[in-house]
Amino acid sequence: MIQFTSTPLVLCFYPFLALSSLQEALSSRTSPGRSRSAISMPLRQFIRPKGGCGRASSPLQPRADVTTNTREIDPELFVPSLPLHPTNDKVNSILSRCQDAISKIYTRAADPPLKPPSSRGKFQSSEDGKVKGLENKIFANAYVNLDKIDVVGFDYDYTLVSYGVELQSLIYEMAKNSLVEHFRYPTNVHKFKYDPDFAIRGLAVDMETAWLCQLSYSSDVVLAYNGRSRVSDDELLAAYQGISSVTPEIRKQRLRPLNDLFSMVEACLLADVVDFFVNTGIPFNPRSVVEDVLKAVGSAHVTGAMHRAVLEDIEKYVTSSHHLRQILERFKDNGKKLWLVSNSQFWYVDGGMRHVVGEDWRDLFEVVIVGASKPGFYTEKRPFREVSARTGRIKFKPIEELEEQGVYTHGSIQELLRITKAKGSRVLYIGDSLFADLVEARRRYGITTGAVISEIEEEMEKQTKSTMWRYARLTTHVLHHSFRLIQEEMGLSRTEDDIQLLDSLEAEVGRWRDIQEHVINANFGSIFRSETVTSKFAASVKRHADLYMSSVENLRFYSTQQRFYPDGGHESVPFNDPLLDYIVGDDNAIQMSD
Repeated sequence: MIQFTSTPLVLCFYPFLALSSLQEALSSRTSPGRSRSAISMPLRQFIRPKGGCGRASSPLQPRADVTTNTREIDPELFVPSLPLHPTNDKVNSILSRCQDAISKIYTRAADPPLKPPSSRGKFQSSEDGKVKGLENKIFANAYVNLDKIDVVGFDYDYTLVSYGVELQSLIYEMAKNSLVEHFRYPTNVHKFKYDPDFAIRGLAVDMETAWLCQLSYSSDVVLAYNGRSRVSDDELLAAYQGISSVTPEIRKQRLRPLNDLFSMVEACLLADVVDFFVNTGIPFNPRSVVEDVLKAVGSAHVTGAMHRAVLEDIEKYVTSSHHLRQILERFKDNGKKLWLVSNSQFWYVDGGMRHVVGEDWRDLFEVVIVGASKPGFYTEKRPFREVSARTGRIKFKPIEELEEQGVYTHGSIQELLRITKAKGSRVLYIGDSLFADLVEARRRYGITTGAVISEIEEEMEKQTKSTMWRYARLTTHVLHHSFRLIQEEMGLSRTEDDIQLLDSLEAEVGRWRDIQEHVINANFGSIFRSETVTSKFAASVKRHADLYMSSVENLRFYSTQQRFYPDGGHESVPFNDPLLDYIVGDDNAIQMSD
């Protein structure tokens, strides 16, 4: 029988209610059909306003307990109680120190140096001497020496130019109107509103069921949503032939990846339409609905309606850039040639670049390529055609050389490397879409790749503001370390008591991991994790992106001769962690507060 450690200094008025209610609240991670958002309501009873005492006297707004620091966790009610081994005293000694470390953290008797990522591993800016957080850092999955790079190429949308959530709302409005007006969907669709907090990048839509699926690095379908309702584990197994890991054949036939920021609109609109049909009892064919939604969203791009709306109110949709021109000029001044390769048309790119860089922006680029049709730009051999920068007209003359400051369309990377005599290994290309911008460029031509992942900064900001995230992160960190130490003590054989203890601890880790993920996104968690493991998106970043960053503007903190070394990524934890030293017996490892 598994026992539980005592928890001194905590649980002052509700010693049993706190743990049992918390575990009940967190048990939703294993309850089919419930989303992570189910966590927030029960947990409110453990949250109280700053400066208050006892429980909150009035209900809190949803997500207030996990997204801001305006309310803090009541440590007297929130400390977990760890199980004990019935017979192994050495294991219990480790667990007792773990319990003591967690208690000290939650009661603020100690403030270990393990911080949220945005305040951990800070580095010095050579620009102004100010300390910058990890959200400003460039991370490396491979060795990259910028001194060996001759050409730096950029995508346009969400790379050189960033957009606010207003753009996604705009596309959503256009797409839902298209569903009603052109696809004859019910007029109730007009009432839908874009929800930027529903989905995350890196999901996949199942064409046969219209489910939004989250995949792990090993292609397990970790969770799925049918409309706004979470799919049960039994339904998942039944849908994928009794296995959770999806074969390459099934992925190719059924799953369409949603890997760029524009696809957030597709995910939200699809979920809203499916939810409406299910709730109103309207029969529908899932594949047809998916195809209709994708076409409706695509029409906003193809017709140019979205592009015209952006340029008509560019201040509303385009995020101001304070350092982009400085970055481009520094690259050019240090002998780097600059390329711009975009799928957008020239008149749109020109309008945006004039806004963020200046009227003379083309003076900075050796080559500007628009209408590139990536990823076909990397997989096909097509001739270039010149575009008139004055009229936008596409010319007919054959292209044998690319004029400086010229504007071109179509073409291919093979032709671009041939004409410019550039070597793929000495080209760095930076973009936001893994599969449109980076995968084939790296795989076929050895081009060094850089991914722009704005969610890094967004997730770190949420982590920094959330007391709940910090406590959950520290708890899982301690528990993971205890696993390693405990299993060393257990030796090579395992008793039933050993297995039961490990199962109990594993369940605790899962519950606290869900809290962390809920802070980031109530439905799908972080784009970098699928439940407790690395997500398919994160695995793809590691495989296909030599560098990755939250913004192109992060380049301003680095020399044009910078050498990047693989660093474990933005989620890595420092090896020399005093918190772990404390657990194994160093009483002086944690700095005690006054």
